[in-house]
Amino acid sequence: QYRAVGHPIACSVTEGLVDLAAAKIGMDPVEIRRRNLIADDAYPCASPSGMKFEQLSHHASLVKLLQMMDYDALRAEQAALRARNVHRGIGIASFIEVTNPSAAFYGVGGAKISSQDGVAVRLDAQGSVICQTSITEQGQGSESLTAQIVGSVLGVSMDRVRVTLGDTDNTPYGGGTWASRGAGIGGEAALQAAKALRQNILDVAAAILQSTPTELDIVNNSIINAGDGAPRMELNELARIVYFRPDTLPPGVQPEFMATRHFVPRQYPFAFTNGIQASWLEVDTETGFVTLLKHWVVEDCGTIINPQLVNEQIRGGVVQGLGAALFEKCVYDERGQLTNANMADYLVPMSGEMPDIDIGHVVSPTRESELGAKGAGEAGTAGAAAAVANAVNDALRPFGAIITEIPLTPQVILTALGRI
Repeated sequence: QYRAVGHPIACSVTEGLVDLAAAKIGMDPVEIRRRNLIADDAYPCASPSGMKFEQLSHHASLVKLLQMMDYDALRAEQAALRARNVHRGIGIASFIEVTNPSAAFYGVGGAKISSQDGVAVRLDAQGSVICQTSITEQGQGSESLTAQIVGSVLGVSMDRVRVTLGDTDNTPYGGGTWASRGAGIGGEAALQAAKALRQNILDVAAAILQSTPTELDIVNNSIINAGDGAPRMELNELARIVYFRPDTLPPGVQPEFMATRHFVPRQYPFAFTNGIQASWLEVDTETGFVTLLKHWVVEDCGTIINPQLVNEQIRGGVVQGLGAALFEKCVYDERGQLTNANMADYLVPMSGEMPDIDIGHVVSPTRESELGAKGAGEAGTAGAAAAVANAVNDALRPFGAIITEIPLTPQVILTALGRI
């Protein structure tokens, strides 16, 4: 279990119990959640164990999900198909995801894993921006994300922002990308470093142009008048003067075209992402095979910096969650030897088996940072298995069968149906 560690297991248990409770009292699975999810305006609050939560959006997420999937129409279609001995199920799973961990995660236990991240940003002699960050790139899009944040703050096009990641011999020290913290912690450090460099650039430009920093702006790689947008100086010309002709600068001007900032969360131990998922699938009660028809996710990761990157992170996470629900299992023989320890024997989800995955968002920025971003990398995995498990049990409800294990293999389903 390698993504959203622990989340899919806890979510599958709790959301399965919610569905069992709904069936016991004859209530729709959506309605029992509507009545019992913590109200969005009840935050901030603390759990019985003392965990502090800043802001979650359970009800807004549920409303958006029902709109996206047209829940009532699916229930009507399900009833009509059951009359023809076609068994489809709808599964709902609400989830939360731990993101942006503070020192409360590892630091208090003595682990030497940094909860802060740092970013250094400088304007080079050609008017381009060099950004060095302690977060890492493992396919999440950290490089593009950092360039986007820095470029937007500095008014520089992304093709003129070069990002170096992850080597803390050469970048500011930090913890790197883990536990859904790259955008929320590393992104905030990038934002603050870029803002500091922007102010330095405007201070020097104002001295040269005999203006004030508040009267200037940086747009499309140029210094312009903030009021009327009239161009005043190209960034590469400003860099040329500072680096090669500092003798022409006004007296008392000491340019500093590099800024370094670090960020670590302090007020809350985590910035929790939340959301809800739904699965629409069909179970062949003769063979036990499950066909995934559609999957929906509504997720609240705070400020969304790059929607495409966020959505693909969620889709990738959902696929891994669906793999856990239907395929992935370590098989041991009677001597305790693992018998499927290679990719030929260990089943993983393939693209042809995956459904369309529709994604929607609710935005509740964290107030602990100016950027307002929470993590998104593991949200898809957190609730996917629970949604599929609840959907399978929903499809089998006419038979009185209940399954409380995963993966939901044909053998498991047929055993629950009493066919083997």
